[in-house]
Amino acid sequence: MVCAYLVYTGMSAEEALQLYAQKRTTNNEGVSIPSQRRYVGYWEKLLSFTRGIGNGPVDVHLPQPCSRELRRIRLYDTVNTNSVFFVVSELQEIPDQMNRPPVEVAKRCCRQIKKGSEANCSPRYFLSYVEGDEEGATQESEEPRVVVQMDTESPILYQKNCLDYRFNKPVEVKGDVRVIFYQKLIGGRLFYACFNTAFIKSSLLQFTIRDLDKVGSAGRSICGPAFCVELLFGPANRSLSSAFSSNYDVMNLY
Repeated sequence: MVCAYLVYTGMSAEEALQLYAQKRTTNNEGVSIPSQRRYVGYWEKLLSFTRGIGNGPVDVHLPQPCSRELRRIRLYDTVNTNSVFFVVSELQEIPDQMNRPPVEVAKRCCRQIKKGSEANCSPRYFLSYVEGDEEGATQESEEPRVVVQMDTESPILYQKNCLDYRFNKPVEVKGDVRVIFYQKLIGGRLFYACFNTAFIKSSLLQFTIRDLDKVGSAGRSICGPAFCVELLFGPANRSLSSAFSSNYDVMNLY
């Protein structure tokens, strides 16, 4: 709430988070949960400030509710495991109540992608991670680059261990969504991520280990150097989604 107010006074989300960390904590960590930091960024995007002498009140532009179809969940570059369970939940609004309990909308299991298991041989575009540049040099940031590749057999998927689940019928999600990953169907939480569908600007959400919440030793034990959680959505426009539904395999970016 403090960071949200600082953003309301005119700071950027990053400035507010940094100031809060400096003034409120002794370890300079401040707001350390990635999803909370993500929502401070959402808040910044909703505000517009009047420029000029005297300025004026801050305008808050609340986003229109937006439903998205979740079509695929993939864990890229996993180690020490061949399957991970997940639960997708939405926060349910209850009239005259501030509390919004989560409501489960899907529970499935991501399993290892094996060569030849892809359902379609048509050319596919997909995002992947590469470490270093074309000449093998390592980047100063030590973070992998995101690149777009096209291949009929997706060989990059077989260079790293990938866990994947594709919904036969896309799951519609709306508003605040939480995806929790587990070692087992019951218990053994690995990590989770929260987001709002109104702020999904493309068909792909990607979360590195730094973007996930409550990553403990069990969660880190399954993450390779280029680990990433990827959520693939259908088009935001429902008419486009319907048009592509009959050709779903070709539409997929993977």
